Amino acid sequence: MKRIATVFTALALSFSTLALTSTAAIAQADVQAAYIDVSGHGEIEAYPDYLTISVELSATDKDVATAKNLVDEAFAQITTIAKNLRIERKDVESVLINNYPQWQYLKNGKRELIGHRVTRPVTINLRNLDNYGKLLESLLTDERFRVSSTQLKFNDPEKYQTKARRLALLNAKEKASEMSAVLDQKISGVLWIQETGNRIHQPVMMMESASMMRSKADTGSEMQIQEQTISQQVQVRFSIIPD
Repeated sequence: MKRIATVFTALALSFSTLALTSTAAIAQADVQAAYIDVSGHGEIEAYPDYLTISVELSATDKDVATAKNLVDEAFAQITTIAKNLRIERKDVESVLINNYPQWQYLKNGKRELIGHRVTRPVTINLRNLDNYGKLLESLLTDERFRVSSTQLKFNDPEKYQTKARRLALLNAKEKASEMSAVLDQKISGVLWIQETGNRIHQPVMMMESASMMRSKADTGSEMQIQEQTISQQVQVRFSIIPD
C-alpha cells in the first residue's frame, strides 16, 4: 500500500514538474514572440563617373563586301571622333560584325536575295563627362550612326550602395524605436535582417532631337547630366521588451 502511495506521489511530482516546465516554456515563448517588423529606406545622390554609349553602325548594299566596307568607314569615323575628344582606345570596343541577308518574297512563293545589311555594334566609355554634348552631337548628326542606349555608371557603385544601405538600416532602427516607445516598449535586439531591394536610378538626360541637331550643328548641343539616386531597402525584425 505504501508502495502504491509512493508511486502516486512520484507521478504527481512528475506532472507538477512538467506543468511548471510547460508554463515556463510558454512564458519564455511569449517573451521571444515579442518583436516588431519594420522596413527601412535609404538613398543618396551622386554624380556618375562616366557613361557608356552604345552605337550601331549599319549599311545595306547588294554586295556584302561593299556593305562591310561602308561599315568599316563608319567605324573609322568613330575612332576619329573618339581621338579628337581624347577618348582612349581601350574605351572604344567593337568586336562583332553581323550580316543579315535581305530577301524579297515573290508572288510565286519564292524569295530573291536583293542585298545584305551589315551591322557593327560599338560601345564607347566616356570618362570626361564635359565632352558628352560634343560626342552625342557628332553621333546624332551622322546618319550612319544609331545611338541605341546611354548608361551612366560609377567606378565603385558598391561604395554608394553601402552608404545607402547604412541609411536604410538607421531608418529602420529609428522607426522601430519610435513605434515601440509609443506602446511603452523598447527594442532589445535584432532577430534578422533582409535586404529587399537596391537600385541605381537612371536620370533623364536632357537633349535636343537628332533632327534639331542637324539643323543647328554649328551652335552646339544642350546637354545636362544630373545626379543619380542610389537607393536601398531593408526589412528588419527587432525584439522588444517593456520599457
